[in-house]
Amino acid sequence: MGLKRREFLQRASLALGALGINEAGWWRLQSHYSEALAQTTGRKLAFLVGINEYPDAPLSGCVTDVEMQRELLVHRFGFLPADILTLTNKQATRENIETAFISHLTNQAKPDDLVLFHFSGYGSRVSKMIDEDEHNELSASNLTFQNTLVPIDGIPANDKGRAINDVLEETLWLLLRSLPTTKVITVLDTSYVYPGKNLQGALRIRSRPSSTTEQINIKEKAMQTQLRNQQNILGEQQIYESQLPGVILNASKESQFATETDWNGLSYGLFTYALTQTLWSTTSVTKLQISFSQAASSVEKLTGTNQQPEFKEAKQQKIAQSTKVATITPVAMGYPNLLSPSLPPASGVVTSVEDNGKTANLWLGGLPISILDVVRSNSLFTTLADSDLDLNFQLQIRNRNGLKAKASIIIETDSSRKSSEKQQQQFQSEENANNQTQKPAQKSPPNPQLLAGALVREKIRVLPRPIDLMIALDLDMSRIERVDATSAFSAIPQVTVVANTQAADYVFSRVRETTITQSPSAPLPSMYQGRYALFSLSQVLIPNSIGEGAEAVKVTVQRLSSQLKTLLAAKILRLTINEDSTQIKIRANLATVTPEAKSVMRRETFGIGDRAKFQTNIEEDVGNFGVSDGLLTLPIGSRIQCRLYNDGDRPVYFMLFILDSSGRILVLDPTISNQLGNNTQPSQTGLVISPGDSINMPAVISKYPGDTESFGWRVIGPEGLSEILIFSSNQPFKETIAALDGEVRQVRDDRLIKEILNPLTAAEAVLRDLQSASQSDIQSTGLSTDDYALDINSWATLSFVCRVV
Repeated sequence: MGLKRREFLQRASLALGALGINEAGWWRLQSHYSEALAQTTGRKLAFLVGINEYPDAPLSGCVTDVEMQRELLVHRFGFLPADILTLTNKQATRENIETAFISHLTNQAKPDDLVLFHFSGYGSRVSKMIDEDEHNELSASNLTFQNTLVPIDGIPANDKGRAINDVLEETLWLLLRSLPTTKVITVLDTSYVYPGKNLQGALRIRSRPSSTTEQINIKEKAMQTQLRNQQNILGEQQIYESQLPGVILNASKESQFATETDWNGLSYGLFTYALTQTLWSTTSVTKLQISFSQAASSVEKLTGTNQQPEFKEAKQQKIAQSTKVATITPVAMGYPNLLSPSLPPASGVVTSVEDNGKTANLWLGGLPISILDVVRSNSLFTTLADSDLDLNFQLQIRNRNGLKAKASIIIETDSSRKSSEKQQQQFQSEENANNQTQKPAQKSPPNPQLLAGALVREKIRVLPRPIDLMIALDLDMSRIERVDATSAFSAIPQVTVVANTQAADYVFSRVRETTITQSPSAPLPSMYQGRYALFSLSQVLIPNSIGEGAEAVKVTVQRLSSQLKTLLAAKILRLTINEDSTQIKIRANLATVTPEAKSVMRRETFGIGDRAKFQTNIEEDVGNFGVSDGLLTLPIGSRIQCRLYNDGDRPVYFMLFILDSSGRILVLDPTISNQLGNNTQPSQTGLVISPGDSINMPAVISKYPGDTESFGWRVIGPEGLSEILIFSSNQPFKETIAALDGEVRQVRDDRLIKEILNPLTAAEAVLRDLQSASQSDIQSTGLSTDDYALDINSWATLSFVCRVV
């Protein structure tokens, strides 16, 4: 069951207009898109479960997870609302979950159908006796542990008198096996190992203690018996899986825990948000595994190694086996792309229109959480243009609550929109010359109407001026400590103390014993316990922030002043990431030079679309670089290099920043990086790539191919996360280059990579350069604000995140 032809043509017309394809181009490409749609002949079924209202320890983000999945599946992947079943809170009993799985998925699915099952809630573990020894006693060797999904009527761990009423992992596997299709995606935003606490920093853990009883609910046993009989698995025969259907996306590794957060009033699972947000921007040629890898890197940026999502499939593995932990084997895999979007990438969707067509309600699930947080009054979005009516709609945000926003509707003709296509630019100039005094609405067809279901994308990003770093104080600190810390932080410009930890960027606290044992590299000396330091919201220690013994609060804060400016600079630079929405046609490859020369990661902007093909087919190689656990790993001492491609028709200026694992911010020197041979004249405009050209970053400084030391830069360490940001614009980064003048120093033997001594000044200069590049487009919208107003198509920022080991 798919879209009707008429509906498909209307929606595809909207989408292609936003890609800069005119009407003639649309008809040329129509057959291609029609054929692509025709290939999706199977039905798409989804069953989504989310539970917040556990009676003993409620969660808060699981129902939001279900809502995020549903909006994504309907508006990006063509699922019909009637084919998506949701069970939330009191509906999600064990019996209802299992019965609904059979009735909605097993009984309806056919061999070519796509099936998605999602669960957000608590997980746990149960023990089961295999046999007893000659003295009729339990022993560790006789126990097996099995993961469970906890339903709303699951029995609390401290209730010793009742049988376990969870959905056993074995039952879930049997249910998955019962599906008549192999096109199956299982998303589990839960975890099973309880770490002895409910919180990891400010994040709530989605696992609860194991039950003290081995008794399983008789109805759960009956369900397993029924499923076994249907699949000709007799009695208590051990179950072997040659391959579970499809793929399993887990929120964390087996021994870790999944978490949820309440970010400024929006509760959600970290993994589900990252996954669904990434899939809003995926294209039909992007493998699910690549999208998963990007989502996993987003999670690990927040949690460190406490939560590392995992992409899994089964391979000749017992389910109920005689080991302490029953798991399935994670492997890097080349499974076919199960989720192929039916519409172009987007930031969100119009859910309804009210006030006689003047107001739109938006769902903004395609925005990264940091970008969503800065969506405010004056932020501007645009619908995907309708090439038949020669118009689209601008949506000016009035207010936002979580993922939902209200916006004023402004009609905009296609000819007044900025386009990266030369033909569109010429058409725009002609129309502006002839219609300078006319309002865009006067050129529109009679009574144009914005319809619910229209996809939207960012047009103008508004960032506050100035941008502050938000610091929360650990509630376990004494009142005197908190007063002193508040006073000390208030003396540092652009640093604000917030009462709510969930609104903070970092937490100021004492080093605990758990921090010492969980240090990402070597364990911290025990003498560090009790000292002050900065932490992420997941209680990961910020490198180089620990103070001296007996250091007073105010002295610690003063010492951290420079580091706080660097952290703020990194926050500012990350707020410019827009690869999912900009029309600038830029793509980049990241490659290792040593210990092995190999392309390992790539990024591209939305402007590239499905039409561009990379010169290196790295998707065949990604499994060797840790994609099964979501993040590229780079050993300390290896050398890496980027190559940037300009697929547009205008020159592109660019800069490369590195947020390294030690907390420093490095830059590819824009004044000397293209100076080879005897050219010693500093560049006044920075680095530039001609249309259709590409460039190594940094440039190779040796004529000898075997001289690996002349390629790229060295990964110095320490262990932790490192991020590479590539900025591109059609205008030079003049203010940034001026801010860096005399404010950088060489990093060891990498003469083209420099450490920035004034990172906050440089980051703010980047914003001014981007605002300068946006000026003409901002003026054309009539937007007036004292904040930074950045036209999304005036620049591109690509991000690569790596784990240094």
